[in-house]
Amino acid sequence: MRRPGPAAAVPFVVAVLFAAACGSTGPGGSSTARTVAPPAAPASIAQLGDSLASGEGTLYGYTYAAASQTWTGGNLNATWPGPYPLCHDSPDSYGTLVAGHFSSAFAQFACTGATFTNGISAPRVENGVLGSTTYRPAEFGNWATQTDLNGSYDQADPDLALVTLGADDVQFAAIVESCVLNAYAASHGLASLECTAANPGSTVDRDLLGFRPTLQEHYVTLVQWIEARGKQAGKVPRVVFTTYPDPLPPAGTTCNDAELLSEQQIPYLSSLVGEMNGWLTDTIAGLNDPNVVVADVSSAYTDASGGSHTWCTNDPWAYGLSIYSLANPSSFESLAPFHPTPAGQRRIAELVEPVVAKLFAGS
Repeated sequence: MRRPGPAAAVPFVVAVLFAAACGSTGPGGSSTARTVAPPAAPASIAQLGDSLASGEGTLYGYTYAAASQTWTGGNLNATWPGPYPLCHDSPDSYGTLVAGHFSSAFAQFACTGATFTNGISAPRVENGVLGSTTYRPAEFGNWATQTDLNGSYDQADPDLALVTLGADDVQFAAIVESCVLNAYAASHGLASLECTAANPGSTVDRDLLGFRPTLQEHYVTLVQWIEARGKQAGKVPRVVFTTYPDPLPPAGTTCNDAELLSEQQIPYLSSLVGEMNGWLTDTIAGLNDPNVVVADVSSAYTDASGGSHTWCTNDPWAYGLSIYSLANPSSFESLAPFHPTPAGQRRIAELVEPVVAKLFAGS
């Protein structure tokens, strides 16, 4: 996910991201052995989606100090690959790794902050106090109106479309920001605590719970467009959507990465991630289309041996809020928190690969 523009309230740029994920048994390690690619595999893969799909955060160079449970180092001026560097596409992205596993050609169209209407069907545009900035042309385009169609998608001629989408559509960034601000106000007796099961708050009700029908409609529309475009081109790609992993620690666990949220808010925010994942799973299952499936990566912060890598562990696979520091105001420009580390992206890939292999088996 993305962080609000420069005009957003300082610490709570925090809100700016929530797409998450994982992977490895130790710092930089691989959580499972790579398996041999099956005989039937996608020759070409196209990636659509948001910051989880782009690999946001992985090139800043942060390292985790287990003793202090804080993230250190990092270069906000890190160079991101073209042709659209503002999208923060990284060679560490799970799609890149999946394509490498199957020896597939890979076309990366994902962009940090992308939603269905701002990035997928239309150009990805960020509005700020000084005007708007176009991050990239539409990842797919609007097939219904035949506008903003991405010619590079057609050139990729994908056998498989990987899609990670939804967190920015429900403005999870704004939700987390609202929760952080409310936690501060509530701790000073200035407001009642929100972002809890007993009191979700207006932001959660409006931006997430109230947006459910629209988001599910967008999932269905994107599948229909991908298949219609494929039929016209003479090859309908299979489609794999991914869920979102949750980096938040268990209830009652505190550390530097989670200190801006109240203990009561953390389990509720975790439940919202699960709820969103359920919307996706239910929607795709309702299509009854054997060529469109969901890869459940919600457990991506757990390694193959059952070890946890959420925040507040010795080896988290998602960047945490300790990146932000009042002593270093520029730190709040970082988009890394809530996003998977390179090890986290590897773990996501490891969970996606068997789903893809099964989808292409017997093809």
